[in-house]
Amino acid sequence: MLAFRLGLLVCALGLAPTASAERAPMVRSSEQASRADTLRYSVRAGETLIVSLPARAGGDEVTYEIDEAPALSWLVDRSFMWRTLARERGTLPVRLRRLVSGRADGEVVLLVEITG
Repeated sequence: MLAFRLGLLVCALGLAPTASAERAPMVRSSEQASRADTLRYSVRAGETLIVSLPARAGGDEVTYEIDEAPALSWLVDRSFMWRTLARERGTLPVRLRRLVSGRADGEVVLLVEITG
């Protein structure tokens, strides 16, 4: 918890870069694919990725749960934070379950490109 608070403080003071997102085109090959949102981010290896997830989907207020995420990552409310390692490279997926009124409403995939 201390690491998370420290990360938020570092971000608030502008000492760490925040991520910018690009929405990937949605693939409509199946019902499941049409319900998944894919967001793309880029972060330099060794830096911290901080993402503020959307508060609403289709007009409904949403929350999130982690389905699959790397080590050294946290999800608190709608804030996802990942402290990348200096040796990490490539594009890695983070899979989150989107919930509306406590019920699963789809999947959000964060595709994170770690650059050198």
